[in-house]
Amino acid sequence: MKKTPVSIQVHGKQIYSEGHEDEQKLSTVGTFYERNGVFYLFYKESDNENTGLGDVTTFLIIKEGLVTLNRKGAVELTQEFKKGVLNRSIYATCYGKIWISNMPYRVEYDLTVHGGRINLEYDLFVDDKLVSYNLLLLNIKEDLPQ
Repeated sequence: MKKTPVSIQVHGKQIYSEGHEDEQKLSTVGTFYERNGVFYLFYKESDNENTGLGDVTTFLIIKEGLVTLNRKGAVELTQEFKKGVLNRSIYATCYGKIWISNMPYRVEYDLTVHGGRINLEYDLFVDDKLVSYNLLLLNIKEDLPQ
């Protein structure tokens, strides 16, 4: 198992039921590897990257139509994305805990040991009320030696 340094482009978009949209873009570096057909991606976001969250480590596990997203640090969250399957979780912040759910419509990935892409589209619910339609795209590219 070779852990590969990678460059990661994260593009998130939320379309709210009232009609307005928010968009986030993040460029960062992380570590990516594959073991027994399962892909793993780690990256850190620091508060100075304008996320407003404080320092957070994100860890994704990608296998057989399932993407699991874990966030640790200033926030705590574990979400699973499997097409057509409602997932409930607790989003813990310094302000308290929030019950959130997601219903994925698209869970796609095209990955090799050198990187690739992850594409998620899902509805997001807070306390069982629809908040937004979300798109999340991650592009992962191996950092080649200079």
